[in-house]
Amino acid sequence: MIPQPDQTDTDSSGPSVITDTLCGLLGDDSDQVDDIYQTWYEWMVQKGEDQVKEEGLSGSTAGNYIDRLDQLHREAIKLFGLDSQLIDPDQADELLLLLARDTITKQNGEQYSDTSKRKFSNALQKYLQWRYHEGDLDYEWKPSIKFSDGNHTQAAEFTYEEVGRLFEEAQSYGKLPSYYETSPEEREQIKGLVAQRLGKPKEDINRDDWRKADQSSKIWSVVSVGYDAGLTPKEVHDAKVSWYKPDQQILKIPTEVAAKERDKEEISLSDESSEAMSRWIQERRHLEKYDGTNTLWLNREGNPYTSGSLCRIIRKLCENAEIPSKDRPIRWYSLRHSLGRHMESDGSLNQTNDQLRHDTYETTVETYGDSAVEERQSTLNKSRKKAERAAKDPDYEPYEEVDVTRKFGEPEETAPEDAVTSTDSGMHVDAHVRDTMENRADISRQLLSDDGSSSS
Repeated sequence: MIPQPDQTDTDSSGPSVITDTLCGLLGDDSDQVDDIYQTWYEWMVQKGEDQVKEEGLSGSTAGNYIDRLDQLHREAIKLFGLDSQLIDPDQADELLLLLARDTITKQNGEQYSDTSKRKFSNALQKYLQWRYHEGDLDYEWKPSIKFSDGNHTQAAEFTYEEVGRLFEEAQSYGKLPSYYETSPEEREQIKGLVAQRLGKPKEDINRDDWRKADQSSKIWSVVSVGYDAGLTPKEVHDAKVSWYKPDQQILKIPTEVAAKERDKEEISLSDESSEAMSRWIQERRHLEKYDGTNTLWLNREGNPYTSGSLCRIIRKLCENAEIPSKDRPIRWYSLRHSLGRHMESDGSLNQTNDQLRHDTYETTVETYGDSAVEERQSTLNKSRKKAERAAKDPDYEPYEEVDVTRKFGEPEETAPEDAVTSTDSGMHVDAHVRDTMENRADISRQLLSDDGSSSS
């Protein structure tokens, strides 16, 4: 039996949850289906995040699930004549197959991206999860088809040396020649570039504007933070000044606006990224196009960055830094994949999971627990120092450095009284003890005592 709302708590005169289009397709069943959708929504905001802990989703996230299921419900009625009130597991499998075959498309006939298909799948899973927890289903449905987030998984990874050179280029990106070292003709050309950067008429550009345009920290901050936080293009596009918490040296991305609506919100930043962010936020206060907006980064036209424009930035930086790009899929996602590789190398598996905010290492995280923000900051700074050294020293081999303690664990400490052993050839000390005056004195007394007894 499909879970029904508590009629005593339901205001039948309230606004409809489902769309007018779905109401029309449902006919006389529309009111009952609307009540069921409303009950599902209430469950999501109360328990949708964690049924046991009774932690809910945000209203906007729950609303997105409602909208997507509404759309799939309409498609089910149109495509295979759904005659039940709501979608069951078999019908959910059929809908995923139709999405995978691009039978279900946008209204204009365009195909849905894999990211959109994954969001539809998530809506089905959340809905059927509710049905299972309410006792309506005998098993918890899992999607039979997995949708990725497009071709970003093919993005090339950067070596330590390449990351270091990329950061160097980002920090000096777009530097201008000295105002006094240019000819009048060159000065006129560069004034046009300065005007573009500052959004001012070319005829109003002066020497102070030249200095401001030459010291922009925008590209440095977006690339540095993009690497440290593993930001997706969507997150760069949506980033707000309020996400940055300088006192904690973190970026805090609300779950409802994060890519894939990731639950982990706090992301550690390295010292370099914190410096870049502090400089950029100070600088952006003086730029007119940021007046009245909390958007963290805008392009020269005053719009948030898109995936395409971010890819072009990375490729341009690679070109300037002479980082090989032929036959390599250099994309914005290359930063995120490189971070994952380097952080796993320098830190731990659960640190990598926390920093990237995905569920690939669920078992590791459940076993060892979440890593501390400060611990991840230390690992980020370690990775950045390796990248900086690799860029400057061609003989440096960053992967040869091995943390013996991390790899093999802490050696077992020996009790001072067990440190000294007697053999046929004399006294032997083989121990791992804390280097304190007390332990030194204890071991010395044992050696002197044994020497005295053996000579008597």
